[in-house]
Amino acid sequence: MRKERMNLYITERQKKQLEKRANDENLPVSEIIRRAIDAYLAWDDPTYQPVSSNAPQTRKVHSFPL
Repeated sequence: MRKERMNLYITERQKKQLEKRANDENLPVSEIIRRAIDAYLAWDDPTYQPVSSNAPQTRKVHSFPL
């Protein structure tokens, strides 16, 4: 899968939470962000198909309040 470099600004709190999640799931922060983007894009588009990544699928299921 070809990846594009992108710069973004996040809050200190977001960074800490991302680092914690990445550490807990033994994944790079960039993979956590890609998965979050895929989840957002698929939220209301049932035709959206994320491109599988090479990262191990050691993901925990999290529920989010609506």
